[in-house]
Amino acid sequence: MAHTDQLDHVWWVERDSIAIAKLDKSQDIDTRFTGPEVGKTVTLYVNKYDEEFISAATGEGIGLSESPSIPEDFHEALVFKAIQKGYELKLGKDPRLFNVAAYYRKGFDDMVKEGTKYANNARTTRYHIKGHEM
Repeated sequence: MAHTDQLDHVWWVERDSIAIAKLDKSQDIDTRFTGPEVGKTVTLYVNKYDEEFISAATGEGIGLSESPSIPEDFHEALVFKAIQKGYELKLGKDPRLFNVAAYYRKGFDDMVKEGTKYANNARTTRYHIKGHEM
């Protein structure tokens, strides 16, 4: 549970939901939390993380026949990173591969910069939260 001192509100995340309540420490434990007023606007700034890539034999995650949830424009960045890692693993055998690995690292870094600009482009979705008993 997280607490904000300014408004005496608390929030927590559970079962893929966000709960927001007003905290009144003078009440007993059963009536200490009350829900916010109906029609309040809540703005959340979040980072979305995807599942891990997996081989076909392991459990949950992104399999070889599936796509990650990032936009298709940035799938090439994942390829750049994988190729860079491959060349870095071979550096012990052939040090001349350093420039090739650096080339793919720069491509990956450029794509990350583009992705960051895309993510910070004020694309917002508004939700209306209606209170209900948990």
